[in-house]
Amino acid sequence: MSKHFLSLSVLLVALFVFGCGQKKEPTEQAKKPDTETKNDAVSGETFTNEAAKVSVNLPAGWLYETTEGGISASPEDGSIVVHFNTLQADQLDAALDEVDKVLAAEVKDLKLGEATDYDVNGMSGRFIEGTADGVLVALGVVDTPVENLSLMVGAWGAPDAVKKYEKEIMYIFKNIKPVK
Repeated sequence: MSKHFLSLSVLLVALFVFGCGQKKEPTEQAKKPDTETKNDAVSGETFTNEAAKVSVNLPAGWLYETTEGGISASPEDGSIVVHFNTLQADQLDAALDEVDKVLAAEVKDLKLGEATDYDVNGMSGRFIEGTADGVLVALGVVDTPVENLSLMVGAWGAPDAVKKYEKEIMYIFKNIKPVK
């Protein structure tokens, strides 16, 4: 994946950190994983959103909190956050409009670049990166296999934290997959 995509991912994490509470349990202790996977020396736990028919892998040892329709995760030091939430929207543009509404309510001094389209393991996605309140922010929307339901992905953190967890961030984004 490109450096642009990584930056976008970080932007998403940062935006959602502002709206999430404290993470409660490390993924390796929370429950028995659905599957163990390895990708670039990172292993983790798979979480499946049955309603959206997508799965997300989080690195082992990361802390997470689930909410209705979403999950937020971060390393134990809490320096970055990745958040996933489902949105009712029939097109990527409509889903991005919903993201804009969330951001307007949660973030100050938001500066975003141009949106870029990506293929996310066979699902259409649109991502954008930028900065907000001194952190890198990445936002994205992925069309799920379920009609009129999109997965919003956000990531954010300080530039040094993003660099520190680059491998884990890429692991997360490379492993967003449709459930078969």
